[in-house]
Amino acid sequence: MKKQMSKEDKMRFDSLCNQIIEIACGNFMFRQDSPGRSDPFDTISLLLNMMSEEIEDSCFNPQQLMEHPELYFVIFLDKEYHISAYTPNTPQILQWDKEYRGRPVSEILSNISVKMLKEELRLNRDKNYRRLLFVDFVIKNIKFYRAFCTVQKMIGSDAHISYVMNVFRFKNKEREGGKRRTTARSSNSEKKESTATKSLVKQVRLYILRNLHKELPSLKELGLIHRTNKTKLKEEFKKMYGITIPRFHMQKRLEKGALLIRTTEIPISIISQKCGFKDHSHFSRKFRLQYGKTPSQYRIENFWSSS
Repeated sequence: MKKQMSKEDKMRFDSLCNQIIEIACGNFMFRQDSPGRSDPFDTISLLLNMMSEEIEDSCFNPQQLMEHPELYFVIFLDKEYHISAYTPNTPQILQWDKEYRGRPVSEILSNISVKMLKEELRLNRDKNYRRLLFVDFVIKNIKFYRAFCTVQKMIGSDAHISYVMNVFRFKNKEREGGKRRTTARSSNSEKKESTATKSLVKQVRLYILRNLHKELPSLKELGLIHRTNKTKLKEEFKKMYGITIPRFHMQKRLEKGALLIRTTEIPISIISQKCGFKDHSHFSRKFRLQYGKTPSQYRIENFWSSS
């Protein structure tokens, strides 16, 4: 007689299935937190995390072969996102000419960066895994200073410190070896720019795959998020993947929907929401254009073919 799976184990099993679906859709940033039980579920989760990290590092972060992070400065925030403290070098780096303690973080960050910061804390509130964000600090003459950072909730600390922003800069390992000849330097510069462009496009692709549950930002906003302009982003993405960004986004949302329809019993109306469609009829219409049948017909067909 088959052993009945407990409710908790069923939730963990469903969570693993969800991670596998994310990986199948190309999202290698998805991580599972381990409960530390050392059981088969925990082992599978650990292996999936390791696999995702290896794929992400080898495919999406080639710049890490040339650069390594160095802690630059730290900013502490209270629960209302007001600045409560910062390291001594922060005012010099950000060109502050006044005291910012007690001021809202929105005064030193761009609007998009503030949204990204709050979204990261909301989505990963209890996660051990931290990813690098790039945020734009507002400096003198309303210019922007872009830097990479991690942000996380502080636990068991001073009541006035709820969050910490660790800001990093990257140093090029190749430059630490000394001077090079002009021709070699020129060649390396071209290679670096080519690598940086490919890395940028791959990061945009990964951003899209991580956010299939949302509507796509405008190309201008997508460019601002990734520190490039709309024209370059559009041209380089099409050149690298042979498809426009909006078309790629729609295609991957529908692929995720098809995968969920084939492999789960989740109602189609919920699947459409998971794929970022607010309107179920819009999802059905686009799905039919890509797969030649409605989501319901697709589910029935796959049910009979697998039984």
